[in-house]
Amino acid sequence: WQDLLNHSVWLRLTKLASGGVSLGDETQLRLEKLRLLHLEWHLSENESDEFSIWMSGTGDPDFEEQRQIDRVPHDRHELVRWLQRPPSRIFLYEDNWREVCQKKPAAAAWALCALSQENHWPIERWREALQTWSDDKLRRRSWQYLATVVQKMPDETLSALAHTATHWLRATAKILDQHHAIFLDLCCRFLAMDHQDGIESDEPVSRAINHPVGHITQALLDHWFHRQPEDRQGLPDDLKPLFTALCNTQVEQYHHARVLLSAHVISMFRVDREWTMQHLLPMFNWQHSPVEARAAWEGFLWSPRLYQPLFEAFKNNFLATAHHYAELGKHGRKYATTLTYVALDPADTFTVDELRQAISALPPAGLLESAQALVNALKGAGKQRQEYWKNRIHPFWRNHWPKNLQLVSEGISEQFARLVIETQDAFPKALETVEKWLRPIKHPHYVVHRLHESGLCRQYPQGALTLLGAIINDQPWAPRELGDCLDAILKTWPDAYQDDRFKRLITYTRRHGHE
Repeated sequence: WQDLLNHSVWLRLTKLASGGVSLGDETQLRLEKLRLLHLEWHLSENESDEFSIWMSGTGDPDFEEQRQIDRVPHDRHELVRWLQRPPSRIFLYEDNWREVCQKKPAAAAWALCALSQENHWPIERWREALQTWSDDKLRRRSWQYLATVVQKMPDETLSALAHTATHWLRATAKILDQHHAIFLDLCCRFLAMDHQDGIESDEPVSRAINHPVGHITQALLDHWFHRQPEDRQGLPDDLKPLFTALCNTQVEQYHHARVLLSAHVISMFRVDREWTMQHLLPMFNWQHSPVEARAAWEGFLWSPRLYQPLFEAFKNNFLATAHHYAELGKHGRKYATTLTYVALDPADTFTVDELRQAISALPPAGLLESAQALVNALKGAGKQRQEYWKNRIHPFWRNHWPKNLQLVSEGISEQFARLVIETQDAFPKALETVEKWLRPIKHPHYVVHRLHESGLCRQYPQGALTLLGAIINDQPWAPRELGDCLDAILKTWPDAYQDDRFKRLITYTRRHGHE
């Protein structure tokens, strides 16, 4: 601030003097002192001083002239002395310390180690170094050089570096082949600290993955996965107490850890079912704690997978989550999708009534996601789509989908239109099944494109006309391929010209210039 103030005074006095104003003795003396203190200050040649606001950036001559680049010395002893200097706060100051950490990690690590022996810990330099060494190419060497050094770091310094250091630990956990005890010791030290939250967010997953406790939890998980655990092997003795401690709901900041543990609940369940049933699965119970349940389900739904034994274990809590759709935020969509896939292949875990009640409890947004999941599941069946419709989707429709037509929406109508098109040879039966759920679509272009592309207009012209008549109702913009669909229908079924729906659509097409 003092530099800015001095420069402001120098600029005004210099401008006055250059314009011919005679300065008083005291004023002239102050100007001379400022000149001697800052010989690098000069009036701009482009007259930018005359403007209250002047913007320039990289590549502009005046910007480049103001940049102050401090080159880090290559000699190790000089580097130690350089690191002892506090980083400059001057505007446009920069140095190449990060580049040195990247290209000469051994020298940078040696210098930091030398300073640590004098109990000197330049926090900002450590922060930049650990950020750089979290890179895949540098994490192994940096851990080899500095694991023992970081272990000796005072708690106050370690806490100041928490976000960066825990991220570095997470990066090294995936390739950890030495200093295991140091790794676990550092994890325990970070877990014992009070941390500020990572980012402000109402989403448990986002908060967890950006919080130091979340970093440490993921580091422990990655370290465990690095050992290639096997089914029913049990959690290792050195990690099991840590995972157990993280499940303690009395420790508020461990909440972030439980989100990530829940994201890996399938792996933990397969390796140590008893521990998971005792410590982790209770988190999924909405009656125990809505806050913990929301975190657990959002963690699981971050990347959900179907594992039948697990769904048998938390079946009731999974079904109850349908009543908490809104609380799951964006992960509610994944819950609806997961519930749909479970209903498509319920095995012996769920009854028809249980799944029907859960799906009926979904709000309109959840039903839309369920309908979209049906489309994706059918597309994934490949050449077996007709059989998939018959054996999976049609039973789902008959047994689980709500029958209340008041629930129909434009979005659901569009998904069902896409669904019947994807059934291919089962198109007539599929259309008959969902026809009452079809409504006009505001933007039918993609559906019409898929219908034209599928060849169904020639193969099943009457059904294709039924579908088009249901979804098109004088929208402002007519689908470009609607005329092609009508032409294909007419070639296979000449009597279509007598159908009132066809007459309406052909008139609509001509009015929009797509004949």
